[in-house]
Amino acid sequence: MFITSKNSIVEAISKDLVKTLYIKFPISKREKDIIKLAEKKKINIKNIDKNEMEKIIGKIYSMAADIKENAQIGIDNFLEQALKKENPLIFILDSITDVNNLGAIIRNAYFFDAAGIIIPKDNSAPINEKVYEISSGAAYHLPISIETNLNRVIDLMKEKGFWIYYASEKGEISIENFKFNSPTAIILGNEHSGVRDILKKNSDGSIIINAANDFDSLNVSAACAIICYAYSIYKK
Repeated sequence: MFITSKNSIVEAISKDLVKTLYIKFPISKREKDIIKLAEKKKINIKNIDKNEMEKIIGKIYSMAADIKENAQIGIDNFLEQALKKENPLIFILDSITDVNNLGAIIRNAYFFDAAGIIIPKDNSAPINEKVYEISSGAAYHLPISIETNLNRVIDLMKEKGFWIYYASEKGEISIENFKFNSPTAIILGNEHSGVRDILKKNSDGSIIINAANDFDSLNVSAACAIICYAYSIYKK
């Protein structure tokens, strides 16, 4: 996967995720600094002309990076790392297909020190350059597990001591009264269809973010931010 945002490239270099850095001259001082950083990390750097850049990337940029994706395929390692935190919070994303929402959720989760997110292999927004940019680099740091079957993942998480809840406008527990006193996973569903019934049935309960008026529509990434903030306050 290729990224072209300078900030994203710096984040990727810092996380040792860049395989090759492509450079097209002339370059700016900012780009010279990025090259120096890449040299320190002993990253493969290739100088190419504009025709090669367009052939490789599809457009002409002064700089582009070929990166490894920060996605852990393997739920056991993901959960093992999460459980090193005290009462970790994990988000399970059910059919979040908008890259803007996915990027914002990742940014919120990392900002508030959630242990990671789990997304399905199918029917999900891809972890692509847009997501990396919208997350402001958080996608390079937050553990992300891509799994085939979310229901089986939930079963495994329960075996390891997690309590599973889903967010809903008809939820049972108000977020301000929710206790994050054990390893917790919260399922966030598609903005139009919500969390699928099969996942609801396998959950331990549901939470609600109460509206101040009759308007009950809340963007899923905004809901994630509110839940994250409640988690951060509870931990204090």
